[in-house]
Amino acid sequence: MKKVYKKIITLEIFLLTILLFNSFVFKMSNIYEVTLLLVPFLVLMIVLTGFEKENFRNKKDVLLNIIIFVLIYYFITYLLGLFTGFIKTSYSLSIINIIKNIFPVILLIIVSELLRYEFFTKSKGNIPCFVIGYILFVIIDVNLSIHIYDVTSYLGLTKMICLVVFPSITKNIFLIHLTRKVGYSNAIVYRLLTDLSTYLLPLFPDFGEYINVLLKTVLPIVIMVKINNMFDYFESRKIKTSRYNSRKLVLYSGITALLFVIVILTSGLFTYQALTIGSGSMSPKIEKGDIVILRKVKKSELRTIKKGDVLVHNHDNKIIVHRVVEILNNNGKINYITKGDNNDTKDSWIIKEDEVIGIVKLKIKYLGMPTVALNELLNR
Repeated sequence: MKKVYKKIITLEIFLLTILLFNSFVFKMSNIYEVTLLLVPFLVLMIVLTGFEKENFRNKKDVLLNIIIFVLIYYFITYLLGLFTGFIKTSYSLSIINIIKNIFPVILLIIVSELLRYEFFTKSKGNIPCFVIGYILFVIIDVNLSIHIYDVTSYLGLTKMICLVVFPSITKNIFLIHLTRKVGYSNAIVYRLLTDLSTYLLPLFPDFGEYINVLLKTVLPIVIMVKINNMFDYFESRKIKTSRYNSRKLVLYSGITALLFVIVILTSGLFTYQALTIGSGSMSPKIEKGDIVILRKVKKSELRTIKKGDVLVHNHDNKIIVHRVVEILNNNGKINYITKGDNNDTKDSWIIKEDEVIGIVKLKIKYLGMPTVALNELLNR
């Protein structure tokens, strides 16, 4: 065995031992702590084996495909979220907190992907180096999540295997393959696109944790298959320049824009919000299965609401969309009485100021029908 392989295996085994010991004894899962464990080994690898700059053909083509596939993944999942519902992020979206949240993640991604690049490009397919290195990167993911699960119980261990280990297996196979083919920068971009969304997006499709994990497990496999097909194409055609033109850029730019619109309209965190109508009380103006776009009304804007406006408000923990038929002024406070266009009588409740959500500004016919059908099926 070559000396360089022995050096790599020695470092891999040493780091793997530390991570395993940490997993079951110290259980340090703070991102900074895990990153600090990796940094000395990255430095040692560079000192012992040197650092080679990326010099891979077709790197840009692969990068473009990664961006497109990740954006398509987000677009499809958020589109499905219109049918299953969304859950809001538990992280603060203020600029300062976003920076605090994403900085250690970015740091970890860069350090771990540079370390992956050093291990797997210098080992050049040596099987012991590959196997130990692969296990090592799966254990890094375990270290980051082990504090969440009680691995001393069968249920906790099973959940950790299903929710952490399984997606880590496919993710790391893909990242190792990607690193060996086109270097570390594409792997960093992929992880930034997939890992930072947790801290940057205001809401996520409510598929349940197991479906989410299944999707995250499948995504790297799909991209890896696509990339392999690309390299087969390159090798057979001996292409030296990119075969992608501006149409590809238009495609993923359009996907990004659509994703952005979906997030804005479904999050409830912005001025405009999308809402699916689940009853026929506003027929024929607004039918069951239509989607309405509402504009949120601030407290200072309540007096701009007038008779005839379609008001969106909370009542008994339900969102109601009915037309304003009467406005009351009770000791300086504005109250509203509404009625569904298709109802014979006014609503029996009075809407207070703090129950007002917004005013309907636009409707899109039939787009919400799948959401209504799914909800009715689930509530039978």
